[in-house]
Amino acid sequence: MAESERNQGKGENPFVKFNGRIAEIILNAPERKNALSLAAWARIPDLIDQIREAEDIRVCVLKGAGNKSFCAGADISEFEETRSTPAAAMRYDEINVAAFKALKSFPVPTVAEIEGPCLGGGLGLALSCDLRIASKTAFFGIPAAKLGLAYPPDALGALLSAVSASDAKWILYTGDRFTADAALGMGLINEVTEPEDLRDRVDTLCATICANAPLSIAAAKRAIDQISGQSVHMELEQHRLIAERCIESADYREGCRAFLEKRKPHFKGF
Repeated sequence: MAESERNQGKGENPFVKFNGRIAEIILNAPERKNALSLAAWARIPDLIDQIREAEDIRVCVLKGAGNKSFCAGADISEFEETRSTPAAAMRYDEINVAAFKALKSFPVPTVAEIEGPCLGGGLGLALSCDLRIASKTAFFGIPAAKLGLAYPPDALGALLSAVSASDAKWILYTGDRFTADAALGMGLINEVTEPEDLRDRVDTLCATICANAPLSIAAAKRAIDQISGQSVHMELEQHRLIAERCIESADYREGCRAFLEKRKPHFKGF
C-alpha cells in the first residue's frame, strides 16, 4: 500500500501516519493542547485496528500534534454534556479504558513521545505504551482529586507497573504537576531529552527496535506484560464501586463547575 493511501484522516482527531515500518498515532487537537473529546477517545481502538492490518509494522509511536503538547487529558469542557449522569460518566470511563487497553494489547512495541502537558488521561495513554521518552518541556500529573473523580481502577495497573505504590499515592493524592526530571526519578518515564533532540532520539530508538528480531521482541513483550501483571492484585469490582461513589457525588459536580469557572473547588466529602 502506498504511503499516500495509508496516511488518511489527517483532519480528524486523532489520526494515523505510516512511515515504513513505523506507525504514528497523532493526537490532533493542538488548539486544546491535544485534550481529547469523547469521540477522539473512542477512535483510538479503531486506529490500533487499522495499524494491525498494515504490513510489517515494527513500532508504534504515540505523539501530539503541534510540537508543543502531548495530551492535556480529557476535554473537560464537554463534561457537563458527556458525564452529566453517573451512567454517562461510567460509560465515559469505559471508553477511556478501552483506549488504554487497545494500546497495551498491541503486539509490537509502543513508544510515547512526550512534550509539554501529559496530564490525566493523557498520562494514562503514555503509561499504556511500553516506553516513554520526554522532552524537558514535559510535565505530568493526574488531577482527578481536584475534580472529585476516581482515576479509573482499570488504569491503575499501568501506573503501578511504572512507579512505586508510594509514588502512585503521591501523584493521586496531591493532583500536583511535576517535571520531566521528577518523572524520570520515580520511573514514570525512561529518558529525558533536550527539546530539540526529542524527535531524533525517538527516531533512533525506533530504528534500533526495527533492526532487532521481531519475534524476540514480541516474545519479550508478551512475557513481561504477563509476569508483571501478576504482581498487581486488585479487587477491581470493589474499586469500581468506590469510583462510582465519586461520580455520583456532589464533589464531582463541584469539581467540574470549579474547573470551568476557573476557581478553586470547595469539596465537602459527599
